[in-house]
Amino acid sequence: PEVGGLVLRMPLEVELFRNYKHSVMGTLLRKKLDNEVVEPSTWYAKAQTLVEEHMLTIAAKAGDDGQIDPTSLDDDASEMLTLYLDNQETWQEVCLVMERNESNGAATTLVLNRPMALKLTDSLGQLVLNGAYRGEKTKPKKDVTRFMRAFGGECAVYIGGPDDQDQPAVLVHGLADLAGANEISPGSGIYQGGIEAAVEGVISGKYQPLDFRFFVGRHVYVESTLDLSVVLGKYQPVACARSVALKQCLSLPKPLWHEVLELCAGELADISELEMLKRDDLKFEIIDEDDEDEDDDDDSPDELDELDRFDDEDDEYYSST
Repeated sequence: PEVGGLVLRMPLEVELFRNYKHSVMGTLLRKKLDNEVVEPSTWYAKAQTLVEEHMLTIAAKAGDDGQIDPTSLDDDASEMLTLYLDNQETWQEVCLVMERNESNGAATTLVLNRPMALKLTDSLGQLVLNGAYRGEKTKPKKDVTRFMRAFGGECAVYIGGPDDQDQPAVLVHGLADLAGANEISPGSGIYQGGIEAAVEGVISGKYQPLDFRFFVGRHVYVESTLDLSVVLGKYQPVACARSVALKQCLSLPKPLWHEVLELCAGELADISELEMLKRDDLKFEIIDEDDEDEDDDDDSPDELDELDRFDDEDDEYYSST
C-alpha cells in the first residue's frame, strides 16, 4: 500500500478464499472447491456456507450465560471465531494510507467511513482539538473557545481507528493554500494539518466547516503488519481519487465501500454486488421472522424498526433503508 492510496477491508468470505496458504479454514474452502478456478459467485457462496456452518457450531457451545469457553473449541473452530471477530471489528472499512516507512513497512491509516458526530459538545471539542486530558500542564493547549466558535455548530468528526484515540484529531482537507498544512503525498491533493488557519478561515467565512474532516484515532501498523494483512487477504489496496478521500460520509446515496469497489470494476465490483445481496437476504429474513411471530398485539416489533438496526452499523447505507 502506498501513501495516499486506500486499503479496503474485505469480507470474511474473500479473506478465506485468498488466504488458503496460511489459514486452516482457507485450505478447507479450497478443498471444497476442488482447487478449481471458479466464478466469484461460486466460491463466495461456498465460503459463506462454510462460515455459517462453523459459526452455528460455535454458537451451540455457548453456556446458559451465553458465554463460550475458548478452550472447548477445536483448532478449526478457534481459528474461525478469531477470524470472524476480527472481521466484525473492521467491517467494510475504507482506509486512507497516511504514512508508510519504506525501510520497515510501518504504516498509519485513517478509516474514512466511520462518522462519529456532526456537532461538538464541549468535551468532544476538547478531545478533537487537544486530545484527552492527562494532567500534562507543560503541554500547550490550543484555544478551545475559538475552535468551538468555528466548528461547534457543525463539525464532521470520524473514528479514524482504534489507536491513539487520546491524541488530538487528525485534520484532513483539500486546501493547498491553508497555512500549516502538508500534502500527504506529492500530487495527491490531500492535505493534513493547519488547524489554526482552519479555525480563523471558518470564523472569517473564507471556509465552510464541512471543508474539513477530523479523525479521532487511527490504525497504527508496526513494521510490515499492514503488508501482511494484504497478503493474508484481509485488505485490498486500491488507488484513491482525491474526491473519495475528501468526501463527507454523511447520508451518502451508496456506502463508500461499495462505491469504491464498483469503481474498481472486475472481481471487486462482483464482490460488492454479492455483499449487497447478502445484506438484502438478512433484511428479508428479519421480515419473515416478524411475520411468523406477529399476533397483532402491541408488543410485536415493527418491521421498519427492525430494518433500522442495520442502519446503525454505518451511517453511509442507502438513505432509503
